[in-house]
Amino acid sequence: MVRIGIIGLGPYWEQRYEPVLRMMDQRIQIKAVYDPVRSRAEQVASQWNAAAVSGIGCLVSRYPLDAFLLLHSDWMNHYPLKILSQQHRPVYIAGSLGEDLGLLELIHDRATEQLVTLMPEFSRRYSQATTRLFELVVTRLGNPNSIQIETCCPAANQQVEVPGQKNEADFLVGLIDWCCYVMRTKPVRVETTFHSDSSDQSEDHRQIKIEFLPDPVTAAERFALIKIKSEQREAEPHFPRHQIVCRNGLAEFHSPDEIHWENESSSMTESLKSDRQELEVMLDHFCRRAVGGLIPVANIKDVCQAIQLTRLAHESLKTGMPLKYATARKRD
Repeated sequence: MVRIGIIGLGPYWEQRYEPVLRMMDQRIQIKAVYDPVRSRAEQVASQWNAAAVSGIGCLVSRYPLDAFLLLHSDWMNHYPLKILSQQHRPVYIAGSLGEDLGLLELIHDRATEQLVTLMPEFSRRYSQATTRLFELVVTRLGNPNSIQIETCCPAANQQVEVPGQKNEADFLVGLIDWCCYVMRTKPVRVETTFHSDSSDQSEDHRQIKIEFLPDPVTAAERFALIKIKSEQREAEPHFPRHQIVCRNGLAEFHSPDEIHWENESSSMTESLKSDRQELEVMLDHFCRRAVGGLIPVANIKDVCQAIQLTRLAHESLKTGMPLKYATARKRD
């Protein structure tokens, strides 16, 4: 049983986190809850037979906790993460981490020195379709050579189901991290171009191309193309369309719970609705890390890489030139 302290309930607690934590109540025990709205913390704490605490310092020092869920901290910027990263206990981090690279790298370096797990919530990595894609890469399709994603950035008034996807920068950080996660190799260059069709403004789009180290066996070029349309048509789904071309076939999906794949001998569309959803998988992995497991999880360094690539994408559009990723790291 992993004893958990929750910091910040936020707007996603009831529809996103609470139902999954209920499903995992044989593995997770919520011991303490802090929220800036005291009455809310008391209400949730009473439902979980936990303590409602008056502050973060009280939560980290007075209760026997194995790990923390940082679910909402927008009102305090990075203060909670700074405090938690010094506690020698794992922290699950929902939502945006902002764009202060210097601060994030400092927090990551400190956590690495102290062997502390700081796990950001990169939910795209753990969707049912992504999990199935990796199974197919190993068994049927071979390593990915290219990714094509078609999407729109969330509108200002659009309701999003996952924290940290509200503004354009965070949205792109999540997509770019997913591309790096799928390719599993180093990005080397970024180029952004703008394409306009004057007869139909809804077809205007930016295209971000991220080049990766070539395939070590075939020397084939490996890249990701992210097409970001200026306007979203009403009938179009909010979930991005993905196509992944692999050495021995391809896969496509435009929802988290269905995937189509094909190779020389097979073509199949699979429903993944009965598979575990991404949040349950992430919390499961986090719990395994909290009890000493070595299962790989995302870290703050992954966030920094995606932020740097997002910045390069914007700079490339301004200058009209492709930019090397290594140059950006030296500059930062």
